[in-house]
Amino acid sequence: MNKEPETYEELIRKKRCIDLTKHYNLTADELELIYNFIEKNPDGVVHGGEDNISFIYNNQVLHVINTPCIDASIDGLDLTGASLIIIPHYVASSGSSSGGSSSNNNNNNNNNNNNNR
Repeated sequence: MNKEPETYEELIRKKRCIDLTKHYNLTADELELIYNFIEKNPDGVVHGGEDNISFIYNNQVLHVINTPCIDASIDGLDLTGASLIIIPHYVASSGSSSGGSSSNNNNNNNNNNNNNR
């Protein structure tokens, strides 16, 4: 990443690497490692988790950078030569929606009122 991009592909790769700094504390040397890995391994994946970033090729972890995710809105990310996929943070709901039950109660009340006439 020390050199200026000469192609559109290099420019996009550099931008995606820089985008990683929105989600992880990375040094310039670590960004250079990520950039070089993606450049040399088009089928490789840089996977960011909660506590680290892993370099994965052929389903094997080749290198790990220990750094926590600093963006609470995501659970991780995957960077490849073709894309940067952000995995949003998912919070499961703790109960069921009561909107349907209110409607059901109104229907039951209407039916009871019609039967009482």
